[in-house]
Amino acid sequence: MEENEVKKIKQLFRKGVALALAAVTTLSVLPAATVSAASQQATITFAYCYDGNGNTIRYQQTASHNGITFSHAGEARTRIYADGDNAYCIEPGISLHTGNTLEKDASVVWNNLGKAKQDAVNLALLYGAQGSMGSMSGTEDEKVLATQMVIWEIVTGCRNASAPYAQTDAKFYNSLCVGGVNSGIAAAYQQIISGMVSHGTIPSFASGSTDSTPQELKWDGKQYVLKLTDSNGVLSKFNFTSSNSDVKVSKSGNTLTITSSKAIAGNVQLSATKKIPTVSSSAKLIAYGDPSLQDIVTGVENTAAVKAYLNVKIPYGHIQIVKTSEDGVVAGLKFQITGNGIDQTVTTGEDGTIKVENLQPGTYTVTELTENRYEPQKAQTVEVKGGEIAAVDFSKSSSVEI
Repeated sequence: MEENEVKKIKQLFRKGVALALAAVTTLSVLPAATVSAASQQATITFAYCYDGNGNTIRYQQTASHNGITFSHAGEARTRIYADGDNAYCIEPGISLHTGNTLEKDASVVWNNLGKAKQDAVNLALLYGAQGSMGSMSGTEDEKVLATQMVIWEIVTGCRNASAPYAQTDAKFYNSLCVGGVNSGIAAAYQQIISGMVSHGTIPSFASGSTDSTPQELKWDGKQYVLKLTDSNGVLSKFNFTSSNSDVKVSKSGNTLTITSSKAIAGNVQLSATKKIPTVSSSAKLIAYGDPSLQDIVTGVENTAAVKAYLNVKIPYGHIQIVKTSEDGVVAGLKFQITGNGIDQTVTTGEDGTIKVENLQPGTYTVTELTENRYEPQKAQTVEVKGGEIAAVDFSKSSSVEI
């Protein structure tokens, strides 16, 4: 079947659908207040596109999708406007002309794409000309055409609609950029893809949930510290906050350094928010359609924030009590340990030692509870550090002479 016949059949079918939808719409809106027709329609215009040297951008290949030709080699490339705003085709090869009008929220094609493809199109717009125009390379025309290419790939299935958004068919890219031609478009295109691929990527040491297993800070002789390296290479795009102001965070390259000058009871949560393109909170992505014409989208919307979490803690410390005595009696002697909410009495073993484990880092007082036959011993203060054993030696006790 000839290409024009295919288009005519498609258009006749879509006109029939339009009549059915119009009948349903008429019945459903009769009780409602009248809405201005102008606000529900967009008028289409086109403009030729130019590269950085002022040359007209042209297709390099004749190509088709599902039997419909969308490009002709040597044809000048144009961009679409809807009421003067940038617009993007979601039906490559279907007719649309200057002066045509499309209905707002009337695109059957858009509604049938499904949420995954709709979200991927919005993400392409956000990292493309609609949300990142100022940070992309190339002319405005090159940025818009690059964005259009990615959208065509998504809606036609030539690019997967979920991360890592792999390309499955290069026909749309090659139609403009085969053999390194239109390098400005190619560069902008790669920027969009790179942004989409890394959009949901978080630092390799972080988690997407708030209940991750805490990592431990270690005492380095001056402070508690933990250094983490991000193998995903996205650390610079995240801003961190700490649930405890005593726990500090700094970034250098792909290394995150977490420090605290003192012990902290319990876990501390570090929350990170990724710097991604944003637009006005009122901005919307709108699909326009007509059953007999090419459907388009305009605008863009913000995506959900990309967050990462990291729980840290300063590990428990331990006290090792060592008792020696002139009379050799070291077993069964009692010691009291107080501090940081602890008031515990422990007893030495046969070798005169006792290890008191799982203490919060901090200052403790150890007191020997001497029997009457021993001289009272001076209480000792000990600093317990996370992950370390603090030794306390009681070795000068002697018998009281009668």
